[in-house]
Amino acid sequence: MKYDPNNELTDEQLEKLGEENFDLMLEYLDSQAEYLKQFSKPLSSHHTKRYASMNAANQGKQLSDEELKQAENIGKKNEKSAIQKIKEKEEQKRQVLRDTGIDKIKTDRTQWFD
Repeated sequence: MKYDPNNELTDEQLEKLGEENFDLMLEYLDSQAEYLKQFSKPLSSHHTKRYASMNAANQGKQLSDEELKQAENIGKKNEKSAIQKIKEKEEQKRQVLRDTGIDKIKTDRTQWFD
């Protein structure tokens, strides 16, 4: 069963589906997670370090320097991928403008007052 954002299952329907066919319910939830994943943003280095330290505190232990570095590296990798996606979308927008015949695209405020 696939997730349809225009026709979501209600909580009652989802519970009934879980009682009748648990594997089908899990398949539905997996497809819903895949759909929702496209709208999520990866965590920055600040947030990965913050959540790693909160997780360690919940477990009653101290976050080591190595674990902190690892969380920071994961965050930096996420930031680079987010910047790359933004650049790709911007280039797609520019290409659409070029295809319509617009050659000069001013993106810097200093260019506005030529």
